Amino acid sequence: MENRLKEVIFKIAHYTEVVVSVLIIGSIIMMLLGLLKDFFSQPMAFLEIEQFHEFLSSALTLVVGLEFVNLLCKHTSETLIEVLMLATARQMVVEHLDTAQTLIGIIGLAVLFAIRKYLLLGEKGKEEDKL
Repeated sequence: MENRLKEVIFKIAHYTEVVVSVLIIGSIIMMLLGLLKDFFSQPMAFLEIEQFHEFLSSALTLVVGLEFVNLLCKHTSETLIEVLMLATARQMVVEHLDTAQTLIGIIGLAVLFAIRKYLLLGEKGKEEDKL
């Protein structure tokens, strides 16, 4: 009886993750349509810095959202590290951080890359270095 209850709870959690993933994808599609409308409504040559900053922020947020959906679908450590790397890189690119915060972000990214290469990929990571 206890195992059956655990299976039901696991299935409910799984289907809830699928529903959340679909909602996130729907939001991403709607945001992408708005982003495309903004992109084509004004020539890029006449964009102000603030408008480009807003465009870049929105585009990178969509990329992080897509990676988060991948994380919900594939529960792997490698996917988690990739989401963390993208989110950290997005924050560093979009926000105007001071020198100390930028250094912390770079160190954080280096640690994530090292974890991915040496702990998660193993021999596969060493093969990538040879290419």
